[in-house]
Amino acid sequence: MKRVVDMSLWSLQGFGKYYLFNLLSYFGSGISIVALPLYIYEQTESPLITSLVSASASLPYLLFGLFAGAFADRGNRKRIMIGCDMCCAILLATVPAAAMLNGHASPWHLLAVSFLTAVAFVGFDSSSHGALLQLVGREKLVAANSLLISSDTVIRIAGPVIAGFIIAAWGAEWAIAVTAVCYLLSGLLIGSIRQSFQTERTQNDGEAGSSLFRRLRADIGEGLSYIWSEPLIRSLTLLGFGNGFVGGAVGGLIVVFGAQALGFADDAPQLGILYTFGSIGALLASLVLPPLRAIFLPGRITIAGLAAGGMSLLGFAMSGGVATASLFYLLWSAASTLIIINGITLRQQLTPDHLQGRVHASGRMIAYGGSPFGSLLGGVAASGIGVQPTYAVTAFVLIVLFAVSLRTPLRGYMMKAE
Repeated sequence: MKRVVDMSLWSLQGFGKYYLFNLLSYFGSGISIVALPLYIYEQTESPLITSLVSASASLPYLLFGLFAGAFADRGNRKRIMIGCDMCCAILLATVPAAAMLNGHASPWHLLAVSFLTAVAFVGFDSSSHGALLQLVGREKLVAANSLLISSDTVIRIAGPVIAGFIIAAWGAEWAIAVTAVCYLLSGLLIGSIRQSFQTERTQNDGEAGSSLFRRLRADIGEGLSYIWSEPLIRSLTLLGFGNGFVGGAVGGLIVVFGAQALGFADDAPQLGILYTFGSIGALLASLVLPPLRAIFLPGRITIAGLAAGGMSLLGFAMSGGVATASLFYLLWSAASTLIIINGITLRQQLTPDHLQGRVHASGRMIAYGGSPFGSLLGGVAASGIGVQPTYAVTAFVLIVLFAVSLRTPLRGYMMKAE
């Protein structure tokens, strides 16, 4: 595998601003991932309702992912991204506005904001995926994705901790207000990038007007057919559904786990630290992926991630102390992130540009489609048997996925060229 020096990315026009607006989004997400579920749990003390935050955030990919991907391939990617960022900023700003008017935002208001901002993110993500390919080129995708993911996790290491202190000092609604400002600034940065986010073909398709909507059904079918025709992408996507199911259950119940198993859900800074350990694990995964890709077959990285994720999540489920729980949470997050970014990078490398948006959206729709089911079923299970037994069950799901993965093409698949 040809290794790419990260510094070469900065010589590419537009990449610096692309990197900066991603940092703003990462920072805002790192705050809201703590603030939204904690705000709801403080008001309801319900594992099920709290888990709905995670479900509402992942459900839009299942509902709208295919249409967003097809639209991104034929629409103006830059305008879509700016519009989605501005929508997120306005929606999130309604939370502190409601708090000022009524004393607090209701749980159903928060769930609606979580869902609608996730809808906007689906459109943003589908367009951003193809935009990155145009800015850096296919040969630098591994370096670019690793840099972006590692930067994401560095920012998210600080984000949850900062969120904890903002919540403790001023309340969760003002932490969410900070997220709204981040999205506003991100949209402005995207607008300042002069480079096109699409090829001449996709640009011309975007100007086709009404033909855009007439071809959506055919475009969606083409994206799904491509995923099914590529053995590696097909295997990664189906296993990703199971990994997403587990991730939805874990993420949806982390505040509940802090309350019931560790006893610090009311201590926002401590809860932020637990999230930070998860971010450190994701950072480690993003840093080790390029050297792992240079040594191992790409499919075997996913197989190893499933095994490591199952064992570490089982350890997390059995933890009773903060130090042990934080360590196992770090390991699980590293394994889960490794599976995700390895799959995303492979999909980008194998997919033709004119299919980037719909294949990415279709793949993530299927993979992320497991997340809302995991969040919902996890919340139901935790209400009945407790959060620690629920985590143990989800760990067993990963172990089963590991066994299944050994019988897929992942074990021996080789890239034709890297």
